[in-house]
Amino acid sequence: MRSKNRTLGMQAECFEIYNNQNGHTYSFRPFSIERDFDVYSKWMNQSYVSQWWSLAKSSAELKDHLEKELADKHQNLFIGFVDGVPVSYWERYWLQQDILGRFVDAQPFDQGLHFLVGEKEYLGRKFTPSLIAAFLKFLFQDPRTLRVFGEPDINNRMVLRYAEATCFEMQGVVEMPERSSAVMVCRREQFFAKYSVKPGELWKPSLRESAGFAQELRL
Repeated sequence: MRSKNRTLGMQAECFEIYNNQNGHTYSFRPFSIERDFDVYSKWMNQSYVSQWWSLAKSSAELKDHLEKELADKHQNLFIGFVDGVPVSYWERYWLQQDILGRFVDAQPFDQGLHFLVGEKEYLGRKFTPSLIAAFLKFLFQDPRTLRVFGEPDINNRMVLRYAEATCFEMQGVVEMPERSSAVMVCRREQFFAKYSVKPGELWKPSLRESAGFAQELRL
């Protein structure tokens, strides 16, 4: 396992991109217990987060959990920012070494993600889909990665909508240890057909999120 991780060469680096649709800058940096624990604990103990993450725990329990997560060499943890404000938490991982890899035909450089938006004012169609798209572009900076997977709870309808808006397609439903999960996959070719290939720019200038998607989210 460990030698395979070194071969694949996942590194924890910083990433920044300008959302030329809404005029905001999205960025990600590696998670640090010393810098980020307080905001992480606040987010995990909010009811709208804990209903999906089940980590509304004491400080000691959360620190123990994070130490195990950070020691897991198949993944990296990140804090996500909008214009320098910490608003979200992210995990990226190599699919073949993750539990989800047991349920799909995982290829060597497939990646996966988990995320939460911890600040309520950044939830919604203005920020959340573009946060997802920005993190996807971060993952696709590895030219070997052709697919990115997600496995949200099948009952999390809003995340499923945001996933579909950011080029994920549903492949089916699997029974994970803690939930029934929708297997979602985003393919590199489809992603860059919608989003800019320029390093520091998210959207192609001619494309905008559809009015139909925006209307659906208001329902």
